[in-house]
Amino acid sequence: MPPHDESLSQYLLALEHEVLIVVATNQDLGAAMDLLCRRVEEIVPDVTTSILAVDDEGRLRPLAGPSVPEVFSRSIDGIPIGPNIGSCGTAAYKREPVECHDLETDPLWRNFKEIPLQHGLKACWSSPILAKDGRAVGSFAFYYREKRGPSAIDLQIVESCIHLCTIAIEHDRAREQIRRIAYVDPITGLPNRSAFQSRGVAILAEAKETGRTLAVHYLDLDDFKGVNDTLGHRVGDMALHQIGERLLEVAGKEALITRLGGDEFAILQPDARPVDAERLSGAVLASFETDFVVEGHVISLGASCGIARAPDDGVTLIELMKNADLALYRAKADGRGRCRFFLPEMADAVRRRREREADLRRAIENDELALVYQPIVDLQTGRITSCETLLRWNHPTRGLVPPTEFVPMAEDIGLIPVIGRWVLKRACAEATRWPETVSVAINLSAVQLRNPSFSTEVRRTLADVGLDPHRLILEITESVILAENRQTKAVLSELRRAGVRLALDDFGTGYSSLRSLRVFPIDTIKIDRSFVAELGRTPHAMTIVTAVIVLARELGMKTTAEGIETAGQMDWLTEAGCTEGQGYLLARPKAAAEVRQFLAAECALAAPEEPRRLAAG
Repeated sequence: MPPHDESLSQYLLALEHEVLIVVATNQDLGAAMDLLCRRVEEIVPDVTTSILAVDDEGRLRPLAGPSVPEVFSRSIDGIPIGPNIGSCGTAAYKREPVECHDLETDPLWRNFKEIPLQHGLKACWSSPILAKDGRAVGSFAFYYREKRGPSAIDLQIVESCIHLCTIAIEHDRAREQIRRIAYVDPITGLPNRSAFQSRGVAILAEAKETGRTLAVHYLDLDDFKGVNDTLGHRVGDMALHQIGERLLEVAGKEALITRLGGDEFAILQPDARPVDAERLSGAVLASFETDFVVEGHVISLGASCGIARAPDDGVTLIELMKNADLALYRAKADGRGRCRFFLPEMADAVRRRREREADLRRAIENDELALVYQPIVDLQTGRITSCETLLRWNHPTRGLVPPTEFVPMAEDIGLIPVIGRWVLKRACAEATRWPETVSVAINLSAVQLRNPSFSTEVRRTLADVGLDPHRLILEITESVILAENRQTKAVLSELRRAGVRLALDDFGTGYSSLRSLRVFPIDTIKIDRSFVAELGRTPHAMTIVTAVIVLARELGMKTTAEGIETAGQMDWLTEAGCTEGQGYLLARPKAAAEVRQFLAAECALAAPEEPRRLAAG
C-alpha cells in the first residue's frame, strides 16, 4: 500500500487512467471491472472487492469479484434488490451506503450469511453505483475478514472507484443501446436484417468449413396489411411481437430467427437436411393455426414460406435469400399458407410473373385497362335495371388478359386501391350518360373496404361526376361480411346511409353466414352462376336457389341470378320469384359507347307483361 495520501492519490489517478483506457477501447465491461477490483486489492490486501450490476428488472448481476467465492456469486445472481437484501441489495435499493460490521448478527444478512461466513468474510460495506438520473445501476462492496467498518483510506478509494464504475456501466449500457438499435428489431425483440446479414455470413462460413448444411426459411405473413388497416398499427405491432415469440418457441435456440422488416421473417436453420427443413417449416405454419388475441381482438393470420438450402441452392447468404424468396413467391402463387423448396426452374417462372406485374403497372399508365358493362334485367318486366361493371385488360402483345389472372395479381402487388379508384370514377361518370332508371354496379375488393376513408372517397366521386347515390350498387363477396370486421361494417353502413345500395355477390359459394345478412345492410343477393347452371339438372340446385329466393324475400332483399344462358333457366327463375337476371341469354358485356346505344334502344322496348331475351349483341 502507498505510504501516504499523496502516493495513494497518484496510485488512484493511474488506476483511473488504466480503467478508462479499457472502457474507451470498448473492451468487455466485466474485464474493466475485474481490473478495477484487482488493482484495489493490491492497494488494500486485507479487502475482498465485489462489483454487482442492477439489471433493468431490478435484479443483482455479478460483474466482478476476483476474490469473492464463486459459489457466493452464483447464489446471489438474479436476486431482486430490496430493503433486507444484504449490504449490496439494500444499498442499491436505498441508494445509500450500507455498513454491516458483523454479518453473523446483522438482520440484513439473515438469509445470505452462510456462504461468506464459511469463507471467512465477516463484515461488508457496500456503496450504490448511481447513474446520472439517480437510478441505481450497481453496487461496489468491500468485504472484511474481521468485524469492522471502512477506514479513511477505504473511503477515499471507494469514492474514486464509484465514479469509475458509473462511467464504465453507463458507457456499456449506451453501447448496448446502440447495438440494440443497430441489430435488434424494436417491435419483436428479434435480431433485425443487419444482424441477420452479419451473423448469417458467419454461420454460413462455419457451415462451409465443417461441411455441414443449413436452410434459410423466408416467411411472409398472408394479408397482414389488413390487420394494420382495420385494427391499427399498435395492434399490428403487438401481433408481430406474439408472432416472434411463437417462432422462437417453434424454432428453438439453435436457429437464428429474424424479423427482416414489415411482415417478413427469416429463420436460419443449422444442420438442416431436407426432412429437417420440411419439419420446421411445417411446425412454423402450424403455429399460425391458433388465433392471436391482442387487446380483445381475435386475429387469424397465416404465413407462406420459401426454403433454400446450402450448399445445394447457394453458397452465399445473398444467393440463399434470393432463392428462398423465389420459393416464397411460388408458395404464395400456389395459394398461400404453403411452403415450397427452391427449384432452379422457379427463377424463370418468377421472372415471367414479375414481367406481367410490370406490364400491369404500365397498363394503368398507358390506358390499357377498359370497362365493359353487362345489363341486369328485371325478370318480371323485362326492363334493364342496372349494368355490372367488368374490368378488362387489353395487353399490347398478349391480347385480352382474363380478370381471373390479373385481378389477384393486382391484389398481391398493392394496385387494387389505384385501380379501384379509377374504376369507380370511370364507371360512375359513364352511368350519368344512361337513362336515370338504370344503375351501375361495381365490384369491390376487401382491400378497398379496409380503408376507413373509402366511404368519403365514394361520396366525393359521386358528387364530382353528378351521379345520384341511389344509382350506385357496390357488390361485395361473402368473405367480406363473414369477417364481420367492425371497420368494414362501419364503412358499409356509412355508404348505405348515403343512399348507395349494396349487393352480396356469388352467394352460396363460401361459408354463408345468415346472421351476417341481418347485421350488414345488404339490398340484393346475387345467386352464383354455378347454381344457375345446374337448374333443371339436379334437384339440389333447385332447392338451394328456391331457398335463397325465399330467404331474400323474407328479409326484404332482391335476388339477381348470374349466368343465365338458356330460356329454361330464365323461365324457372321467373316462376320461382327471382327478382333480376344477368347472363349471355339476356345481354353480353358491352363497351361504353355500345352500352349507351343498347340502353337507349332496349329500355324503351322492354315489354312490361313478359320478360324477354334482349339483343345479346
